[in-house]
Amino acid sequence: MSQSAYAIGHQQPDTDTIISAIALARLKQATGSDVVAARAGELNPETEFVLERWDVASPTLLEDATDAELLLVDHNEYSQTVTGAREATISQVIDHHRIGDVTTGDPISFRAEPVGSTATILTRLYDEAGVDIDAETAGLLLSGLLSDTVVLRSPTTTDTDREVAERLAEIAGVDYEDYGKELLAQKSKLGEKSPREMVLGDFKEYDIGDDVLGIGQIETVEPETVLEQRDAVIEAMDEVVAERGYAVLLVLVTDLLEEESTAFIAGDHTEAVGDALGATFTDREAFLPGVMSRKKQVVPPVEDALK
Repeated sequence: MSQSAYAIGHQQPDTDTIISAIALARLKQATGSDVVAARAGELNPETEFVLERWDVASPTLLEDATDAELLLVDHNEYSQTVTGAREATISQVIDHHRIGDVTTGDPISFRAEPVGSTATILTRLYDEAGVDIDAETAGLLLSGLLSDTVVLRSPTTTDTDREVAERLAEIAGVDYEDYGKELLAQKSKLGEKSPREMVLGDFKEYDIGDDVLGIGQIETVEPETVLEQRDAVIEAMDEVVAERGYAVLLVLVTDLLEEESTAFIAGDHTEAVGDALGATFTDREAFLPGVMSRKKQVVPPVEDALK
């Protein structure tokens, strides 16, 4: 591979996407390939905490991937890729989401598994390559796994995730429950974010036919901080819909301790989206008991409703 090969995750990167880029780059380097870990956006407070905790530098910010070689982690949809990805050469995909619309001219290694995090898959790839996982890399992978599965509480969590978490925690020398609580505290740090920043902080787009669905998620142990600003958040959502032309924009305010979400909606199809989620939107707000996973519990039914 050339010097311009980057392992990179989606825009508005979360901890799993950053950690997976770092872990894949390290794996490639260990097996003789020159790959650089990169990111497509700014780090969130949780990811900053993780990198500082394990004393690891932030991946390179890649603003335009035109003509570069990309190894995509934690996503495989053009609506979520780094700018210039359509003009790049995509040589590998490692993901735990639905199969999207990324296409290639040649056959590539494409690994997608129904597990709770891309970090879980990366751990298996290390094993398959016969590369030892050191304590630092184990700590990083564990961070991505615990973050994406909400410390193994998300409905996306599998037995494989649980087994991998126990093993990585042992290698890293931490108790994963105690460490997971530290991550949850960091995940909840909204700081001085504006309503628009809260809407777009953990945000993904999904192409559904001729429509585009946008879903933001705010995971917190203090949902009141967001819910008290509901009118300002919804106003920011309306502005984003007007700018980007989304058919539907949802924002999930997920209470990590109570394992439930409150959803705000903007755009069209309010009744159809409510029916899909088994809820009723009143004044553009709906309560979703037991809903924690955008990927598993929200995207599939809403996608079906919009087709």
